[in-house]
Amino acid sequence: MTRSSPPASRRSLMLSSPDRRFLSSFLGEDRNTECSHRDALEAAQAEHDRVREAAIRAYQLHELELERKRIAEAELQEKQRLQVEAQIVAEELRLRELKAKTIPKPPPEPPSPKVEPPAPKPAPAKVQAPAPAASKPPTAPTLAPPTASTANATPNVAPSTSIFPPATSKQNTAPANPFQNALSKPAQPNNVAPSQPTNGTLTPAKQPAPVQPVSNGQAANQGLINRYAEIHQQLKKLRKNLVAESKVPGSPMKGKLGAYRREIRVSIGQLTGTKGANAQPTSKIMAALRDALEGKVPSPPIDVRHYVVDDQREPAEGALHNDFTMPSLFVYLLNICAKSIISQFINEGGANPKSADPIGVFTAQVFSTKEFMWRGHPLIDILMSKFRVVCPVLFGSRGNDKTERGRIALGWKKDGPSWITEQSHNDRMTGLGAGFAAVSLRDFSKSARTNPYPLQTTGWPSQASSTPLSGRSPTHNMLYLGL
Repeated sequence: MTRSSPPASRRSLMLSSPDRRFLSSFLGEDRNTECSHRDALEAAQAEHDRVREAAIRAYQLHELELERKRIAEAELQEKQRLQVEAQIVAEELRLRELKAKTIPKPPPEPPSPKVEPPAPKPAPAKVQAPAPAASKPPTAPTLAPPTASTANATPNVAPSTSIFPPATSKQNTAPANPFQNALSKPAQPNNVAPSQPTNGTLTPAKQPAPVQPVSNGQAANQGLINRYAEIHQQLKKLRKNLVAESKVPGSPMKGKLGAYRREIRVSIGQLTGTKGANAQPTSKIMAALRDALEGKVPSPPIDVRHYVVDDQREPAEGALHNDFTMPSLFVYLLNICAKSIISQFINEGGANPKSADPIGVFTAQVFSTKEFMWRGHPLIDILMSKFRVVCPVLFGSRGNDKTERGRIALGWKKDGPSWITEQSHNDRMTGLGAGFAAVSLRDFSKSARTNPYPLQTTGWPSQASSTPLSGRSPTHNMLYLGL
């Protein structure tokens, strides 16, 4: 009897009022009926659903908390990134301001004339002897004897003021015969006083020696340099006009312009030093140029004089193209060839200057083809105008690579708002120097063709190499290394 259940009246007192009726009904006589079992199942299902919903709600709250933490961390990282970028921009601006403030120091000029006084010392002894005679005749008789002695000096001075290449020879001849110059220079300022020839030999040596060769060379070259700049701008206009015209519905160049451009770029990128490997890419490019020249793809004619330095060139006997105009698509494709050639010189020649040789062979082959010439001369000025933009040092330009203006003068390239690294710039200059040499120094003695841009007929290399030591920069050295 100890394990027997308590009486129903006592159990009912131990239960709360809501559960008392349920338990009393569960322990009642009808507890095994179908209806009571269904009620029990429904109650269990309701409890299960409640627990499940509570678990789902807790899981969702946990997921939301994790997402909130993730967003907070991402926001913090973005703030840190913006702070770092702001610091970098501030540092770049500060560095740019510092570079702009740096001023190159001019080379010291006084030491150079101090070396020359021992040379004119023997001159006064010889000049003072005819001095009494010179004080008497400042007229025509005294001018007659110096003309015989200055007959050799005048050819050294006359060409120096005519064109830029003799400007270098002027620097070379000046120290070769200082005594003859000492005699010829006093003969010019003899209207001042007979006692000034000794000082007269020194004062012109101080002023014109460092100034005249630079100013005369720049004045002589500026016209041709400006002409190359005009050609480059004309090529930009041509490209813009043809691209716009090719997009017009029904244009014969629609789809052809881009196809030719891609084919030329890909073919030039395939040029290698392997024997026989360049025949196929070269033939593709030559075929595209002939299609444009023969009018297989119609294009409006254009005045060729806008794209050559010598726009007054007369018609040549036996030339295939003596008219003023040629198909605009042909000039455009030549421009694409020149642009791709420059890119290959920069990309390939910087690391390995020998790789510029097959590109130079292709360049000479294209521009020396007679059917691609105008009035018997190659259209190589299209390529040279691009050389002037990417490598102005070849054309006598110089500057300080520590300043903004100096880097622009030396042909430094910008990568966005900042300049490229010094190593990248040196590689560019080495490749361009190797490419220029691969075109201009090519031997055509055993070929029926002629060099489209022979080095000996151009004054640019002499102008670049005649840059004084005080005006040279690492850019000049890397360029000469490529040459």
